[in-house]
Amino acid sequence: MTLDPVLLARQVQRQQRKERVRIGLLFGYYWVACTLVSFVFASLYRLPFPQRFFVAGSGGLIGSTVIMVAVRVVQGMMGRGALAVLEPGGRGREKAVYSHAEALAVTGNLEAAGKAFEQARVEHGERASLLRAEADVYLRADGDPAWARELLMRLRRSSDASRADELYATHRLVDLYLGPLRDEARAMAELRRLAERFPGTPDARGALEALARHRASMKDESEPR
Repeated sequence: MTLDPVLLARQVQRQQRKERVRIGLLFGYYWVACTLVSFVFASLYRLPFPQRFFVAGSGGLIGSTVIMVAVRVVQGMMGRGALAVLEPGGRGREKAVYSHAEALAVTGNLEAAGKAFEQARVEHGERASLLRAEADVYLRADGDPAWARELLMRLRRSSDASRADELYATHRLVDLYLGPLRDEARAMAELRRLAERFPGTPDARGALEALARHRASMKDESEPR
């Protein structure tokens, strides 16, 4: 069952509010802690009381800001570190697996490229990077939209697909359905999926706007002239 765009918009707004509240509470906690520490140091240096409060407030603001930035940086580094552990060498090392197939596609020999991609999938499994590279080839103007769709669906189901892979695949499926495949109903379903799976992101907001425009156009067409 798909959700109504209005309900999806409300879900996105709820997620945004929750994130703002979470960040606000975290910042407030750090501000109080840094303010207390700054006040203690100001007291140790025996600053006059008006100055103590100014130093405490300023220290709290600066300290909490620095901590918030540091936390975000550390989270990003930990994420990249975890990816390096789970997939040593990164996806760049997998490019050698399908570089020959890509080279064949560049020359325009899609038949040979398709066989090379198929052989790579047989030998190495349906890795996300491999499926994405093959989909890129068949998304070209001289490619095969139906096969590109199949590859994108497999990409989303791949065991090592990331959120970025899912986002990419969903965007490209929308393009296919609105373009060469001419399936508006499935395009709308993919837009709803985009809004459901990535709430609070620019991609979700864009999907909701597209759904709203579609609903408006359908309403205009249904109204008697």
